[in-house]
Amino acid sequence: MLKFGGTSVKDAEAMRRVVGIVQRERGNRPVVVTSACAGITDMLLSTARSCGAGDLNGALQNVREIRQRHLEILHALGLPPERSCQEGLTTLLDELEQLARGVVLLGELTPRMLDAFASFGERLSSLLLGDAFRAAGWDAAVADSRQFIITDSNFVNASPLMPEIDARVAEHLAPLVQHHEVVVAQGFIGCTLQGITTTIGRGGSDHTGALVGAALRATEIQIWTDVSGILTADPRAVPQAVVVPHVTFTEARELAWFGAKVIHPDTIVPAVERAIPVVIKNSIRPNDAGTCILPDGSSVPCGIHSITMKRGMLSVMLGPRDPRATSLGFQKALETFAAHNLTVQCAAVAEARAIITVESAGFSDVILAGLEANYAVELMPEMAVIGLIGAGLRNQPGIISTPLSALGAIPISFVVAGSSDHIILLGVAEHHATEALQQTHRALFE
Repeated sequence: MLKFGGTSVKDAEAMRRVVGIVQRERGNRPVVVTSACAGITDMLLSTARSCGAGDLNGALQNVREIRQRHLEILHALGLPPERSCQEGLTTLLDELEQLARGVVLLGELTPRMLDAFASFGERLSSLLLGDAFRAAGWDAAVADSRQFIITDSNFVNASPLMPEIDARVAEHLAPLVQHHEVVVAQGFIGCTLQGITTTIGRGGSDHTGALVGAALRATEIQIWTDVSGILTADPRAVPQAVVVPHVTFTEARELAWFGAKVIHPDTIVPAVERAIPVVIKNSIRPNDAGTCILPDGSSVPCGIHSITMKRGMLSVMLGPRDPRATSLGFQKALETFAAHNLTVQCAAVAEARAIITVESAGFSDVILAGLEANYAVELMPEMAVIGLIGAGLRNQPGIISTPLSALGAIPISFVVAGSSDHIILLGVAEHHATEALQQTHRALFE
């Protein structure tokens, strides 16, 4: 099972590159899940908003641009009209225009209508990608994901119903896989039990890939994107960063939580639950090895594998209001943060002291007043959290000595270690964050 993102199918050249990548799987009857062409989903949502505002001219201008872009790709793929998806593509584009006119006439843009608009991106790109395979001599079929990605009716962010998906994949998708060299399906979109189109949220194409791969019991799920996998650090701050060959699912979750945006780990849960490896690959550099995300418990080398940096933090130091107190409970502090929907990023807690770190943007004077009612409070603004993420960290107590030594004269506000086998956290002032990241990376990986 291979999933390709929007930049991987942005134009005819990119689609031919996809066909070349999938060529190595020819004979294995691959399923290819595609996103919308890059930028199209945003254009569709803009069209929907114009319709909701009664701006028919603006909406139709967007539709014309969407039509032109897809017809240009169709022409560049070079299939004659009798062999191409031209008729189906034109029908879909006409349907989009009719939807726009209908919503303006109705005068109301509902979440259900938003999903109807958003669904066109993947439906259009899948037709074109099917043509790209046919132009290269493949026996290709295009499946409608709404036949087998069954969801609840929470429009715009629908939740997949895995038992229904298992049954529908066996009924609708598996026969196509058996009778064609490749099957192209749409990411991101699904359908309720009542047959109404839904979407499963931005980033949903990765989720679709995992759902389809899990239902088909695939041997591997490949997520093709515009990066070569999970790196040892953000290359914008550390140009020397290299790809991490293997991580566990929990490592991927920690990386995402502390700033790495390669993939949202929740989207691959269906694959992880069925012990199917997920490989992140680069469609621009397909020969790069990529990163394989393995189920927890898999054998991966112990040690620190990657470093993240999360800026815009605020550290809140809490102590007893009475200096003679020897112990202090912090439940009220956690309740104060929770009452204002402010997530605790990390915490270092001793018997009578604590440093709790949150995102600065969510902190307010109201929260401060709530804390000061029970604690002596000192704020440390403009902080960053450096996350050292890996495997088996609790079993290597000396491993923290290398990054601590690497920081040299950079002051460390807090260290959180030992609570997890997968992450060690260091707090530094935000103006030291990039330097801290670079020096730590140099000591660990260069």
